[in-house]
Amino acid sequence: MGGRSELKRSEAGAGIRVLSLFTGAGGLDLGFELQGFETVYASDIDQICCETLELNKGSFISPTCRIQRADIRELSPETLPGSIDLIIGGPPCQSFSASGRRAGGAPGRLDSRGTLFEAYCRIVGAVRPKAFLFENVRGILGTSKGEDWAAIVKTFGQLGYRINYRILDALDYGAPQQRERLVLVGHTSSEDFLFPRPMFGPDSTAQSPHVTTEQALDGLIHSEEELAELAISSGKYAHLLPLVPPGSNYLHFTAKRGYPSPIFAYRSRFSDFLYKANPKTPIKTLIARPGKYTGPLHWENRYFSLNEYKRLQGFPDCYKFSGSHDDVIRQIGNSVSPKLSGALALAIAKQIFQRTSDIELLPAHVQLSFDTRKGLKAKRTRLLHQSVQDQRKETKLFKPRSYIAKVEPFAGLRPKNGNVRTTSKGTKSRIEVHADNSGVRFASMQIKLGRSEAEIGGHQLPEVILNVELFGQADHGIQTMWNAVDDWVIRSSGFHSLFELYGHFTEPHPIFEISDFKLFNTSPVARFAQHVSHFANCSTYYPRSHLVKLFGNHFHQKHFVQLTKTLRSLRFDIRCHETNVAIGKDVYMVAYPFTLPMRRQMNFSVAQREQLSLEGAE
Repeated sequence: MGGRSELKRSEAGAGIRVLSLFTGAGGLDLGFELQGFETVYASDIDQICCETLELNKGSFISPTCRIQRADIRELSPETLPGSIDLIIGGPPCQSFSASGRRAGGAPGRLDSRGTLFEAYCRIVGAVRPKAFLFENVRGILGTSKGEDWAAIVKTFGQLGYRINYRILDALDYGAPQQRERLVLVGHTSSEDFLFPRPMFGPDSTAQSPHVTTEQALDGLIHSEEELAELAISSGKYAHLLPLVPPGSNYLHFTAKRGYPSPIFAYRSRFSDFLYKANPKTPIKTLIARPGKYTGPLHWENRYFSLNEYKRLQGFPDCYKFSGSHDDVIRQIGNSVSPKLSGALALAIAKQIFQRTSDIELLPAHVQLSFDTRKGLKAKRTRLLHQSVQDQRKETKLFKPRSYIAKVEPFAGLRPKNGNVRTTSKGTKSRIEVHADNSGVRFASMQIKLGRSEAEIGGHQLPEVILNVELFGQADHGIQTMWNAVDDWVIRSSGFHSLFELYGHFTEPHPIFEISDFKLFNTSPVARFAQHVSHFANCSTYYPRSHLVKLFGNHFHQKHFVQLTKTLRSLRFDIRCHETNVAIGKDVYMVAYPFTLPMRRQMNFSVAQREQLSLEGAE
């Protein structure tokens, strides 16, 4: 059932010629090849993926398959093999993914990667196969309020094909992993195409249990040297991993889950942050570019090995990958599980090519239960949070103290002496910040922390009040002030930054509020800081003219983009069309009510947009 991932071969698709686009490492193709289909052409723009395909020719890919590194937008149909029966492929999905939404909105078709389906359509229209398969992430249904998907379906329909699509989860077809994908099949049959019925889980006829992580990895053995290399023994959060129960993640350390000294705010990270796999259940989705603490992580507090990654995605043990360790993880994470593609291959062979197959088909009216299962999980989570709240534990999130500190005023400027003095008495603290030696009063504000019981799990919290005074003459003083507050949070609590108290900007759950923000100068930067200190003004779209009017000619910059670059250099997280194409060309937004600390990455160019912080909510 799990164990060794040598996939079963059949001859159901014998003689059916396949053209593969966006082939990647070949996960989609592998499922078809193992059901007897013949891939005669495979193309990808990534050289390492093409090398992987070459490594598997003659074993898992047809020995006569022509593998070409190419940009599909430059492919000429005249150069492709003839007599193609089926085209398969899924354009890159980052434009429609959850990580894209967390960056400030999934750009969808506004991103050049989101229009690659048009090139796919061009090839389909020129080759005219009997059928084609299009695969993508589930999120593609929701970008631009559904307009993107409507346009995609319309474009495919205009080619003269009958269109059917469904959301399918690889978990239901034997992968030990929750991996929902949108699968579209275009065909020339007169009847609707029916997708394969799940083979595992509550929607399967036999009610076969899903494959667990432990079952999938059965039989894999690692040497002591390998295990030592996979160990997570150093780093900022390494000491936390052993404390995470299998199946849980960073939320274990939140007040909502009853952690006595909370380290993270609820929904301040992606759900795969510090996510540890449970051997007795399937895992969450593997991703292509995991960070140091991105799960799934092994229940033995280590990373999964590459061989384990192959098993978790459904690749055979002897499938070969080219490239570095990170290259292999990326290829596996971007792949379609061969478990799912194999079932799709049998359904296509049976219905479109009238081949004999015992694959069970799913009636069009039957609704799959994965959304219901997620709803039940959410209900269990709410009950857990309620039980924590009912216990009414008293938790001290903050322990203010008096100190003198050196806080970074701005990039390249380091104070020779302490520039921040903090005095504390009871639940009240005063932070005096000197951005320079002028002694000129610049601004002041009050911050109330631990104000919202509902958002932090119903704990009885002592309210902590920070009175912040800023002295200085330059605009970078605002950044210095927020650096000092960020430093206070780290020194006075288990939280690692202000972000942990605010949450991700798309779903903020702030446990503090900013009030009484006063200015003692005419700086437009200070006025802007005062404007964004109101939570209601964050993640709100304003016309570009609003920003220009607010600043006037202060920077002697009339162009909106130049002004935005200046503010981002001062660490205000302003987002606009130039930083994320999902944002309209006539508006801008500010993600957070505070400036970002220097350790937080900030980028502006379109080329660097993918590197923007993608830490998001569960």
